[in-house]
Formats: sequence, C-alpha cells, structure tokens
Amino acid sequence: MSAIDDLRKEISAALETLGRRFRSSTDDQEKRALDEVSTVLENQIGLLNQAELLDAASSLSNVTAQLEKAVAAARLGPFDGYLTAIENHLKKLNQLSGKMHGRESLAPAFARAARGGAPKARRRGGAAALESFGRVPLDSTKFADLSAEYQAYYSECAVRAGMQPHVDYYVKRVRQGRNSYEQVSAALGVPWPFVGVIHGMECGFNFYGHLHNGDPLGARTSHVPKGQPKSGTPPFTWFESALDALRLRKLDQEPDWSVPHMLYLLEGYNGFGYRRRGVPTPYLWSFSNIYTKGKFVQDGKFDENAVSKQCGAALILKAVAV
Repeated sequence: MSAIDDLRKEISAALETLGRRFRSSTDDQEKRALDEVSTVLENQIGLLNQAELLDAASSLSNVTAQLEKAVAAARLGPFDGYLTAIENHLKKLNQLSGKMHGRESLAPAFARAARGGAPKARRRGGAAALESFGRVPLDSTKFADLSAEYQAYYSECAVRAGMQPHVDYYVKRVRQGRNSYEQVSAALGVPWPFVGVIHGMECGFNFYGHLHNGDPLGARTSHVPKGQPKSGTPPFTWFESALDALRLRKLDQEPDWSVPHMLYLLEGYNGFGYRRRGVPTPYLWSFSNIYTKGKFVQDGKFDENAVSKQCGAALILKAVAV
C-alpha cells in the first residue's frame, strides 16, 4: 500500500471517529466545528485521488491541523475514548509524515563519495554543464572559505516557480512544532528554527521517531547512528531523543549561530560531497533558484540529472528565522 493510500485510509478512520463524536455530543458549537472539520477532511480525500506525494504531504499537514481544531472544540464530556482516538490518529499521521519523508529524503553526500576526484574528462564535462546552473560552489569544507558564499546564496535564494505550495508545507510544519523546538532550545541553546529544520529534513516532522534518523522511539536507533541514546531506557520521549541527537553532534557547545554558520552546520548534516561535483547542495537549496539538478540517489552514487524532491533547508530557515 502506498503512502497516499495509507493517508486516505487514516483520514477515513478519523472521519468515522468524528462522526461518532458528532452523534454523541450535546454541544451545538462543537457540532458545528466537527461538521466544518469533517467537510475539510472529505475534501482532502478527494484531492488525494490525483495527488503527487508532495501534495499528499501538504494534505497530511492540513488534516493534522483540522484534527487539532476538533480537539479544541471538545469542551464538554462525556468523551468515552474520543480524545484517545484522536490522539492515535495524530500519532499515525506523524508516522506517515516520516514515511513520506523517507521516500523523498536525500542520500548522504559525504565527501568520501568522491574521494580522489572524478576522471578528468568527466570533470571537464561536469564543469561545462554547470554553466547553466549559474553558480558553482567552492570545493572546500572549511567554514572560513565558505562563509561569504553562504551569505551570498542565502541573500539571493528565492522559491522556484511552482514550488511555493511545497515550501509552505515545510514552513507550516515547523511553525506547528515550535513549542517542542523551543523546549529543546531552552535546554541546549540551539535556536528553535534550527531544531525545526533538522526535524523536517531528517525525520519528516515525525514526533514519534528519533531526531537522529527517524527510527521509532520505542527502542534505541537501529540505523546510523546506531544504538542511540546510549543512556536511559526505551521508550524515549521525543524531547529526550532530540537532546541526545544534538549533543551527539556537539551542537550544545556551538557558540556561533549566525546564518552562514547555521547553513554550514546544516550542510554538514548531509555531507559536503556535492561541492566536489560542482553542485549547490539540494539539502540547502532545493526548490530555490540556487539549485537546478544533480543528486546522490544512494550512498556514493551521484546522478547528474536527478532532481531533489525535498525542500532545501535554507528556504525553510529563511521563512521562519527570527
């Protein structure tokens, strides 16, 4: 079953839950709210029939917001398991968000993937092809070399035609999770927008997965980095996992949270391998005028014609940074 089918099934289940609540509620105001929410959810199911995966992710965000409205409208009892049922729907939607992200996420672009450089003929061909990109990033991993480039790209970057609705989805999800990100920020000193961007890029905003890599919180991570958190006993809370993930990268010790350095840290999350290919990393610049094409489709395998379907971190950061 596809992620879109899973989402359609979950929306249908949520509609049944809302219908049961509508029939049992004695609060006219709540009934009006439930009717409005149900109408939106029914429309989302219709939209999913022709949706691409990115459009489905946007629908998922809308459904989540509507279910939260339904909870807010429930002022009077009896609830008879209603709130628990809604919480379970929200949990499944979060997990689906992570599943959708996994299908679009970028493979690691570690510099080791291009160790030794490409053959000369291929390197010349790549450089010629890059003239159409308009921008060739510096082949360096040192922040001192890259700071000015990050600032220039960030100042120039704008959403590509047709991609604004998809960028809006990422921005909306970051803002929805702001309270959780601010709790992490208060504990570690890492700016909340940075935490939110990492959560979106690495986990698809799934609050039931480890910030390290999206693995379920019910156990220690099974993928790289494996066995995290090393201390504590599963199941972990998302907050516990987030603290561990950021401390593992020593971000709690980071003194520089300027925009160029945040972009440097974000690029480091995915790796600097794109620089050796002369391509602005899609991890930062996808969906923007800075990036056109070129993507690691799996660890160590680069396709110069593949195009990233994941929103770049810089566009999200630019929209939410305060």
